[in-house]
Amino acid sequence: MAAHRKVSTRIVCISDTHSNYGFDLPDGDILIHAGDLTQTGKRDECEYVLNWFKSLKQFRLKILIAGNHDVTLDKTYYDTNWKWIHMEPENTIEIINMFNDSTLQNDYGIIYLQDQIFINPVTQLKFYGSPWQPAFCNWAFNIKRDSEEIRLVWNKIPLDTDILITHGPPYSILDSTKGKEHAGCKALFERVQIIKPKLHVFGHIHEGYGKQQDGDEQTIFVNASTCDLAYRPVQPPIVVEL
Repeated sequence: MAAHRKVSTRIVCISDTHSNYGFDLPDGDILIHAGDLTQTGKRDECEYVLNWFKSLKQFRLKILIAGNHDVTLDKTYYDTNWKWIHMEPENTIEIINMFNDSTLQNDYGIIYLQDQIFINPVTQLKFYGSPWQPAFCNWAFNIKRDSEEIRLVWNKIPLDTDILITHGPPYSILDSTKGKEHAGCKALFERVQIIKPKLHVFGHIHEGYGKQQDGDEQTIFVNASTCDLAYRPVQPPIVVEL
C-alpha cells in the first residue's frame, strides 16, 4: 500500500505595508498580513487595501489584522484623537463595516480578525488575530505596558491556537529596535510560551524583520515587516511551510 504524503500549507507573511503595495508576492496558499495596512487609516487607503487583497486570486485565503497605524479601526481611540491625525474626521463605523463585510470572506477569501478565531475548513488550522500592543507614541490599539489589562487581552488567545497573528512582537523575539532595545510585550511572550503555536506572525518593529524557530518547542516566529524604518517596502515577504 502506498504511503500517504503529508500535504503542506504554504503561508506567505507580510506586515507593516503602510499603503505601499507595489511589490511582488511569492505563490502560496494563505497570505497573512499582521497589521499597519495603512499609514493613517483614511477611507481611501482602506478601500485601496481591500481592493488589493481582492485582486490576489493566487491565495485561497487572505487573513489580516489591524495595527497601530490603522487608526479608524479603533473607534474609541479615533473618536478622541482624530484631530491630530486628520484634517476632517473619518466615518469609523463605515470603515469598520467595510472590513467586516461578509462578502469579503464569501467572495474573496479575505478574513479580518480582531480578537477573533478563524478555523480554515481545508486544513483545520486554527488562527487567532489581535491588533493590540504595548503603548507606543499614543497610537491606536495601545494598552499600558505590563498592565493587567494587556494580560487579559492575551489570556483570550485559545490554548489550541495553531497560528497566532499579533501586530506587536513578544518580548525578546525579533523585537530589537534601532537602539537595540527590546520593544516586545512580556505578557504576550509568557502567553505564547504556554500556547506554543506552530507559527506566530507579527510586525510593528520594522528593524526586527526576520524569522526564527524557538528551539525544541518548534514554534516558528516571523517578524514580517515589509517596510524598513524609512517606510520603503524593501523587506521581502517571508514564506513558511506548515
